[in-house]
This record gives sequence, C-alpha cells and structure tokens, in this order.
Amino acid sequence: MFVSVVIPVRDAAKYLPTCLDQLLQQDYPHEQMEVIIVEARSCDATVEVAKSHPLEKIARKVLICPESGRSHGLNMGIRAAAGGAICRLDARTRIPHDYISTCVRTLAETGAANVGGLQVPEGNTPAQIGIGLAMSHPFGVGNAQFRLAKSDCYVDTVYLGFFRRDIFDKVGWFDERPNVISEDSDLNQRICAAGEKIYLIARLRVGYEPRASLRDQFILYFRYGMARAGNTLKHRNITSWRQLAAPGLVFVAMALVLAAWWLPVARLVLLGLGAFYLAIDILVAFQLAWQARRPAVLPYLLAAFPCMHWSYGLGFWFVMLVPNRAKKETTS
Repeated sequence: MFVSVVIPVRDAAKYLPTCLDQLLQQDYPHEQMEVIIVEARSCDATVEVAKSHPLEKIARKVLICPESGRSHGLNMGIRAAAGGAICRLDARTRIPHDYISTCVRTLAETGAANVGGLQVPEGNTPAQIGIGLAMSHPFGVGNAQFRLAKSDCYVDTVYLGFFRRDIFDKVGWFDERPNVISEDSDLNQRICAAGEKIYLIARLRVGYEPRASLRDQFILYFRYGMARAGNTLKHRNITSWRQLAAPGLVFVAMALVLAAWWLPVARLVLLGLGAFYLAIDILVAFQLAWQARRPAVLPYLLAAFPCMHWSYGLGFWFVMLVPNRAKKETTS
C-alpha cells in the first residue's frame, strides 16, 4: 500500500528535521511513501527546512496553506495525497521505526478505518515529567484508552490517526467551520457513526512532549474543554463519560459555592467534596512520584490534576454558555 504522510506545520523549523528523520528510519519501503508538508504562514524557517531536508527515496510535496487552521492544512494535504492510506503526523511526534508498517498491517487485518498507537509522554524537565504522568493516569484523564490501554482494542478515538484514504469520501473531511471543535474527535465520531471501526495498537508507543509549564497546561486544557463543548453542540451527544467528568466537577463545585451563602448544609457538602478531592490528589501524586523515583516532580503532580480538571471544565462551560463568542482554537 502506498502511504501518504501528511504533516501540518507552523513555526516548526526546530522540530521538523527530527520528524522527517523518523520517516527515513521507518522499516516500510521508502518508495512506497510520500510526505506532504502543509505549511501555514510560519514566521521561522519552516518552509526552507521542509524543502531542503534530505528524504532519499521518499517523495516530497510542500504545500502552502493560506489558512492557519489545522483542519484546513490536513484537508489540503489529504486532497493532494496519492496514497491508499493517510498517516497523520505532527512535527513534535516521536514514532517508532515500525510505525507505518504496523499501521498498514493492522488496517488490513482489522478492516478498521482508522488505527493508531498509545500516546506516551516523553518529558525532560520536572514540570514536563509531572504533567506527563498526570496525563497518563485515570485520575487525570478518566478512561481515555489511547493514553491508558494495556492491550489492543477497538476505541472511540486514537492519537493522530492512520486512515484508509476512502474513509474521507464516506464520512467527509476534517471540519473547517469557524467554531471551536476538536477536529480529531469530530472525525472519529463520524467514523463510528458510519458503522466503521477505530483500532488501538497498545504496543505501538507514540511519544509526545508535554507542556513545559502549568500555565501552558492550563491553556491547553482550557482549549480541550472548549473543543469538547464544540463537539457536543455539533453532535448533540457525548461518546464517553470522561468527557463530562471535569465539567461536572466544576458545575457542582460552583453550585455549592453559590448555595453556601444561604444553606449551611451546602457548606458541609462543599467542604467534604474539597477534602475528598484533595485527598485523592495527594494520594495519587505521591504514588506516581514514588513509582517514578522522582521526588522533584511531586509539586507539579499535586498542581497538575486540579489544573487539568478546572481548566477543561471552565473551557467547556465557556463555550456551552457563550458559544457565539468563542473563537476557533488549536488543541495541541
């Protein structure tokens, strides 16, 4: 199968060489691959790197997208693709040497429309390691199988995605409309609604670099919450309980804060809820820091869980309550 690797980029000159080197290291036949780099108005040397980096036998296309939205770039790349399979990559993605061959084989064996690996954090600083650990624990992300799965399984979404090309003709392209939406989750939801399958390959570990600070993590998860609300408004449903856990926590906490002005029992419930949450936060943070043998990450772990939960919940309710004011945001 000829594989088209689509990489939407913006200001990625620092990361793109490593990303392209990973393609050169793939055990899949290079003559059966092409890389399509879709650049969106970068302010650095991204275009020069995209055009000049050696790719040996891998065919290359560099496209300039007039729109900055990631969905626009993905769609432009897919429309220009010659492959029967579409491999989506981000410039900061770290894939194993057998990523493409494993995904091609899994597409054929399972008949799935989309397959992918396990999203694994690869941090360098205590902040990145702590944030990455929080994003890989059920207390932080619920039952998100693309972060937690121990064995191969059918799922509702995967990290990045390795698609049969014909699925876009069946369910449509990435949504380019100017509302807040998670383009990955939206497309995967349409794939499932069309009766197609999404398959997670648990042994295929795909690395990513967590955010460098709690502030950046707050912004990221606020956008995640906004995107989830956008998907909920579009499809009028949810695909997993985890999508409402953080919004539910924020809603209950704020309702109790307001009720506490008039009802003494609300103050007791609020105090009990806060103590229960704090106890779990401390217990899980200490457990993860101990297992990682990294005491320096403990302060970041203690702060990362409430940072993620509250920012996600606030972003969700911001869009649900004022959807016409929300602007399109990126989610990576």
